[in-house]
Amino acid sequence: MRIGLLTDAYWPGVNGIIRFVSLHKRILESMGHQVFVFTGGPPAPQDEPGVIRSFGFPHPDPGYRVTLAYSRRALALLRTMDVLHAQQPAMSGLLALRYGRRFGIPVVLTLHSRYDLLVNSRLRVPIPVVRSLLRAYLRWLLPRCDLVTAPTPEVTKVLEDVGVQACVEIIPCGVERGRPPHCNVTRANLGIPATAPLAAFVGRAVAEKNIHFLLEVLSAPELSDAYLLVIGDGLQRPALEKAAERLRVNGRVRFVGQVAPAEVPAYVALADFCVTASKIEMLPASVLEALGAGRPVLGLDVPWIRAVIRSGENGLLTPPDDAAAMARAWARLAHDRELRERLAEGARRTGEQYDARQVTARLVAHYERLTAVRRA
Repeated sequence: MRIGLLTDAYWPGVNGIIRFVSLHKRILESMGHQVFVFTGGPPAPQDEPGVIRSFGFPHPDPGYRVTLAYSRRALALLRTMDVLHAQQPAMSGLLALRYGRRFGIPVVLTLHSRYDLLVNSRLRVPIPVVRSLLRAYLRWLLPRCDLVTAPTPEVTKVLEDVGVQACVEIIPCGVERGRPPHCNVTRANLGIPATAPLAAFVGRAVAEKNIHFLLEVLSAPELSDAYLLVIGDGLQRPALEKAAERLRVNGRVRFVGQVAPAEVPAYVALADFCVTASKIEMLPASVLEALGAGRPVLGLDVPWIRAVIRSGENGLLTPPDDAAAMARAWARLAHDRELRERLAEGARRTGEQYDARQVTARLVAHYERLTAVRRA
């Protein structure tokens, strides 16, 4: 098959969608398919063969471009695809529909994020206004797609909340399991004591990740010996570094910045467990990778995380906005080795369910079904 993956974001940005597209492409190619990524912006050093770039207006987030149309070169190739798989409902979703209808190609759309809460956290647009606009747009968009997928069942509730009825296939984003580290980073390299309790956060330093809350939790007295490793970069990093100084935890926080995806496992391996304070995800790859690496996850008890983290089995969940409760749970994980080992075993078992090859195989089955209908 010839498969076109359409995305608003690609290298040099680093986020869950970009990592999913790159990994999905690689696995599809190992299965014998021809795969092309259609995106915007200038070429990046990390681009693999088959990445087709068109002009896109700059965007504040690294790797994102606002692409209104594809180039003639891109269209000449795109029209030869058997299926188009868009990763965002905004520009890539619109472009997939436009060109899919023009060339008679089936369109798959994946809803990766809580777009209502995302817009609210970024632009401070009131939730009722965001949901009203989202309702009108998704009511128009989703019925025109041949298949809509999402990583967790929560998307159904999200659509109901905004007043949209749609049939959605739940297919989680897979991750590579057992990937060996590609670098030799050590705690000593980072100035972290060998025996200090260490938690890791993996993700972009942006408002919706709620990293500031993690810094507040780390300042609790019961965590005076604990360290936090922040793996990722973004617009909020300078503000977070200042917040760490203000909270007097800067000596126990290491902002390592953006690292190559292949190097992330080496950093995660240094930690005793992983933490997240996000309230608006769907199912971030970083959480799945933590589980696959046998690292329990500490997070807030919100709908998105319940799809994968079961408190007391593969991690711990605490009430949202309750810093004291999260500090107590963090201290339990930091100081109770027996608890960590039990939860780590549960994390490994859960991680086995999200193998990327199984996920890609499920998507390929849908691709083949759609192309068969097209040819009939």
